[in-house]
Amino acid sequence: MCLQCPVPQDEEKHRVVYDKECKKLKDLTKKGAESSKIEVVSISVGRLLLRINVSVTSIDAISRRIDKLREENLLPQLSELIQGLIRMWTFMAECHKKQLQKIMEAKSHVQVASCKITGDSGLRATTKLEMECLNWEKCFGDWINAQKSFVKFLNGWLIKFISQENEETCNGIAHFSKGRVGAPETFTVCKNWYQAVQKMSESQVSAAIHDVASSLHQLWEKQSEEQQQRVQADYLSRDYERRVRSFYEERGINYSNGTAASGLAGLDELEKNIGFMKKRLEKQRIIHVQAVKEVNAASSSLRSGMMSIFEALESFFLEGLKGYQQIRNPNKGGKVEW
Repeated sequence: MCLQCPVPQDEEKHRVVYDKECKKLKDLTKKGAESSKIEVVSISVGRLLLRINVSVTSIDAISRRIDKLREENLLPQLSELIQGLIRMWTFMAECHKKQLQKIMEAKSHVQVASCKITGDSGLRATTKLEMECLNWEKCFGDWINAQKSFVKFLNGWLIKFISQENEETCNGIAHFSKGRVGAPETFTVCKNWYQAVQKMSESQVSAAIHDVASSLHQLWEKQSEEQQQRVQADYLSRDYERRVRSFYEERGINYSNGTAASGLAGLDELEKNIGFMKKRLEKQRIIHVQAVKEVNAASSSLRSGMMSIFEALESFFLEGLKGYQQIRNPNKGGKVEW
């Protein structure tokens, strides 16, 4: 049955004509018009009233069919959907709780600068992880907003079939409205559901994920700096070793890496420029060591960041679950247990 049935429009048209004919009949009677004219208008009024009554009866029958479809078909499907969502939210809360426990139980974290992953591969890995976190944040927000939008649309669609306020009719107040006791179960369930999802706020989860993404970006900057300092230190080391080797060979002294590694301690023959290079190398190595420490410090914050994410996720799903459990369950006689 199409919900946009022409019967209500027909009833409205008949009622407009009926009102005009009633006014015309009243004027003719008041003016003392001929009985034949009054009779013609009176018959017309009677016919219009009959048509209006037929339309009202049809509208009432259609309304009862819609109510039956809504309560016997839509309501059970909504109940099944909500029960499935409750199971999903329960599972998600337990899953994130276990993930949080595993991270808290971890005794150590990866020292990024100490790994064998160096150069562009390490930078690419960090950038990819940052992009994954930002995508996680977006997808999570889209997922929650999709649920909110669905419930908002469903609730808004149902509200179209009832009055926003108690309507006055010829028989008194309408038999139900959105806020009245005794409204059909479907409306009550959807209203509870809408209220539950509107209270959900994913802002803490999104902020925690975004913080980790920011930390990863900072880590990438530290890694990039460490890589530059390492390249510089390696270059100075090779250049220093080349010049020292040349210095030995010019004097006919046997050169070995071990001798070079000792820094040629005690050799006064080193030229001033080689001594200067040695100081530069030592300084660069200190800078590189500091860069390594900063990279590892940045990487150590990732563990606490992930803990914050799963703490926020667990809290979010537990709060959401409480909201879902407050939705009226028609199969439980109004109890909140599902």
